[in-house]
Amino acid sequence: MSLDDIRKQIDLIDQDLLNLLSQRADLVHEVGVIKKRDGLQIYAPEREQALLDRLISLNQGRLPEKSIRAIYREIMSAALALEDDLKIAYLGPEGTWTHQASIKKFGHSVNYSPQPNFSDVFDQVERRQADYGVVPIENSTEGAVSHTLDLFVDSTLHICAQILLRIENCLMASIPRDQIKTLYSHPQVFGQCRNWILKNFPNADLVEVSSTT
Repeated sequence: MSLDDIRKQIDLIDQDLLNLLSQRADLVHEVGVIKKRDGLQIYAPEREQALLDRLISLNQGRLPEKSIRAIYREIMSAALALEDDLKIAYLGPEGTWTHQASIKKFGHSVNYSPQPNFSDVFDQVERRQADYGVVPIENSTEGAVSHTLDLFVDSTLHICAQILLRIENCLMASIPRDQIKTLYSHPQVFGQCRNWILKNFPNADLVEVSSTT
């Protein structure tokens, strides 16, 4: 086939995909109506995981598993937005690892509310100003995030899903490396990078700030 012929077929497939997505959206809307009528939770993480697992098992095409997950993450995000005007509180500001984890779980179609500290994330959900909250709970190198666990002890909230996220910290500077005397970061990051800092900047002053962003 010529390039133009291939592109015409792609356009036809895109139209079919759009029509199917519209049909799916109509069904999702009906699901939302039934859930609200029966007082059911809008977000069902177990249903979401079962759907993703089923799609991965059915996939026999060129798209790898991570692509299938990414595509359907956004499809399901749009579905959540149709079922309800979902708001997610997370440890901010925008751009934090917790923000990245939130997007990985809920996609880009829902509303996000950055909070200045762990307590405010819990408070937003407890007062129903947000539907769900995302907070860090464990780090593979530094262990449990004790502040989060302490808040769960005194809260009626519970964990309904986990999000695994690979963390990669980078050092940024606007001066040559040999002129760096002071490092600024969140204390959790200083802990994660302790050995690297001791090896590369053993004499640097470490200044703790509220967020890596």
